[in-house]
Amino acid sequence: MSIPNNDLLAFTLANPSYDKTMMWSFRGGKAYLECSGVLRLEPEQAPKHSVVLSAGVHGNETAPIELVNALVQQILAGELELNVRLLVILGHPQAMIEGTRFCDVNLNRLFCGAWQRYEGMEVERAKHLEASVKNFFDVHHAGEKFHYDLHTAIRGSEYEKFAVHPFTNGKSYSLAQFAFHAACGIEAVLLSHQPATTFSYHSYATHGAHAATVELGQVKPFGENDLTRLSAIRDSLVALLNKAELAEKSVEEMKLFEVIDVLTKDSEDYQLNIPSDLKNFTGFEAGFVLAESSLGQYVIEQEGDAIVFPNTQLPVGQRAGLVVRVKDWSEFQ
Repeated sequence: MSIPNNDLLAFTLANPSYDKTMMWSFRGGKAYLECSGVLRLEPEQAPKHSVVLSAGVHGNETAPIELVNALVQQILAGELELNVRLLVILGHPQAMIEGTRFCDVNLNRLFCGAWQRYEGMEVERAKHLEASVKNFFDVHHAGEKFHYDLHTAIRGSEYEKFAVHPFTNGKSYSLAQFAFHAACGIEAVLLSHQPATTFSYHSYATHGAHAATVELGQVKPFGENDLTRLSAIRDSLVALLNKAELAEKSVEEMKLFEVIDVLTKDSEDYQLNIPSDLKNFTGFEAGFVLAESSLGQYVIEQEGDAIVFPNTQLPVGQRAGLVVRVKDWSEFQ
């Protein structure tokens, strides 16, 4: 038994609560459907790396889902030879069906065990996805471990495609990873400044994987994405899956930012003093009051400091945005 037409996306949308295992062979390997939206592909020959590709952790971020699904179809059809172990995750099937970011609670805030502090349908999914990744990386025995969690942003951006690198806690950054991001068509890299409860940070901190959250444009419904705009990342992923090689391009073609502050919604009257359609990475003048509430305000310290992921439509206590500052690549040379 196998999934019809090698279409993981269609099967997942039709069976969002599927909890059985399914195994079948394809040309060059074996496929294991572990549950709805979780597919493990093992090559016949000795694998050179272990790779996790996740998309749809937010259900309405459809372009990466379609991109990953197309790669899966090529592999299962025998059109793309697989030389790495691959775990494909379509993160939130129910939210994908409903066309929403999440149903009860943001799934991408529930990793690193944070699901234990919440209630909602996403809690069991986060727990299950953590276990799937653990089982996958526990039997890793060759090459490197990678996890690329693919998203699209709620709003437009000064840099359409950008990557968020996990907090390293003093560990060295991988220049090869930055060069791979550049080859993927990434226009900016954002360096995190503290631990997080995101999916990519979980794989980085818990399993020692090279990881990133990768934003690939803006949210659109299924069928309305122009996947030709993702040709660079598609080609780079094909090279990784097929040749077990990281494509490279000059990192200086990308802008580099570091997070300097996290904006937290501290009151029900909390507001950001920006237009609703303001783009990610928009910069401000020093002294600008970016956020305010009855409990205080946030004032921009340095000209050019910018905002990423602004959002106040969330519960008190959650992140309302990141304040970021340009950094120079020369610091990594």
